[in-house]
Amino acid sequence: MRNCLIVLIFVSGSFLYSQNREVLAEYKIGIVGQDREDALYQAAHLGAKDAAHELSQRYSIDVELIVLTPDKENGGTQPNSLGQLFIEDADGFILSPSTDASLLPALEFAQTQDQEIVLFESGIADFNPLANVLADDYAAGQMAARSILKKIPNGARVAILTSDEDSPIMNARLEGARSVLGYRRIEVIAKCAPDYRSAIQTLNETMEADRNDYISGWLLLGDWPLLGMPALPWQAGELHCVAIQSSPSAFIYIDQGYLDALVVHPYYDWGYASVSILVNQLFKNVGPEMTDLVTSPELIDWQNMDAYREKW
Repeated sequence: MRNCLIVLIFVSGSFLYSQNREVLAEYKIGIVGQDREDALYQAAHLGAKDAAHELSQRYSIDVELIVLTPDKENGGTQPNSLGQLFIEDADGFILSPSTDASLLPALEFAQTQDQEIVLFESGIADFNPLANVLADDYAAGQMAARSILKKIPNGARVAILTSDEDSPIMNARLEGARSVLGYRRIEVIAKCAPDYRSAIQTLNETMEADRNDYISGWLLLGDWPLLGMPALPWQAGELHCVAIQSSPSAFIYIDQGYLDALVVHPYYDWGYASVSILVNQLFKNVGPEMTDLVTSPELIDWQNMDAYREKW
């Protein structure tokens, strides 16, 4: 009798626990970055996954996260990823929009199908999603410029590396840097294709053309020269350099003395915040207080580098 009673209590407790853990709702959310191989989007994916897990536990719901960031090297595209989300019948999705003009009709169609949309990293003109989780790239350019000015002598000049593609992100970073430096502190603005090989070639050509050694430092608006083994056209400690980071590969450049500081965006937080906004809307019918959530950049150097590494 005693054994039967113990079994009965155990079964009853398990039944009550299962009742308490009853799933109140199920949601399917997609996340689409720009390139699966880019560590920036891998960090955003991780933030989104953590948010989906934690909110599922908190609200006794089931949030399924589908990662459909395209593999650009193998021909993947964002429009194809969005098409897959329609097939999956997602309740909503999170997107870092590229400049592909075909995205807008797809997004407008998604809204007619009652899919909630959150954009992160940058927004799209003439499109109103549930929320924009935005990077403040103007502030990032300003922060990078202030950092490099502290390293070089008064009156010394810097070179700026930016992309040769027309990008709102790069344009904002450049305008932010210019607002701090002024034209007198900029020796040259060099443009490259946004990849490692082109960036290293452009740095070499620019340094070779600087025959009078006017360049005292480099401001890298993208970290393309830092995406491989060190091949910069100067020795560690010879020139000051500050970069806006998108990949953890840049850490080695600080460790070895090639780089003074990094300006970083909260990539993990973009994914976490985006999922939180969607779940609040889908489950609680509570939208964000503001459509635009602008995140602040952060300056990373040898003093706070170890703590920051853990975020990657």
